[in-house]
Amino acid sequence: MKAGALLCAVLLTVGAGTLHADDPAPKAKAAAEKGKSAQAMDPKAMEEMMMKMAAPGPQHERFKQLEGEWDLVVTSSWDPTQPPQESKGTSVVRTLMEGRYSQEDVNGVTMGRPFTGMGITGYDNIQKKYVSTWIDNMGTGIMTSSGTADASGKVINWTGESSDPMTGKVAKYRMVTRFTDSDNYTFEMFGKMNGKEMKMMQIQYSRKKA
Repeated sequence: MKAGALLCAVLLTVGAGTLHADDPAPKAKAAAEKGKSAQAMDPKAMEEMMMKMAAPGPQHERFKQLEGEWDLVVTSSWDPTQPPQESKGTSVVRTLMEGRYSQEDVNGVTMGRPFTGMGITGYDNIQKKYVSTWIDNMGTGIMTSSGTADASGKVINWTGESSDPMTGKVAKYRMVTRFTDSDNYTFEMFGKMNGKEMKMMQIQYSRKKA
């Protein structure tokens, strides 16, 4: 916008405000809006709301149940023309911030190379969804996922996305976590290959025996 046009716009705005300065209706409306804002922004009410939404709930109890050390059996298939590959690994799960989050550290072998990965999982009380991030030494991106549990609470269906090194684009995935009992659960990951969905990975978790 040129300087002259900008000056005109400013003058028109100021003039409009002056023309209505003595009009009681805008004053009353402004006062009412101010009252609403003051009520909505009441510090005590805001603090109580924030504390309530930040409090761990029943969904966070799952994180405490998963704490400990786990043995992993990983079955992966990145090429449908080849038989699946099986490897073993270990996982250590701990809770963070008074049980609000779960951190998993994984060590194993992938494609004949040492593998390390770390995930952070939470349950967002506002979105009412599980949320997760994952990083590992096989890439430089961060995988983000969100999921919801079924009525039983024993199955969580996830959708996620991360950078795909094969295409150079963001790929979307579907994952399923199934809890068998307190000492066993499985994680499955599905992706598309040539336009068709296929199971790319399954991880069987078994709690380490003392």
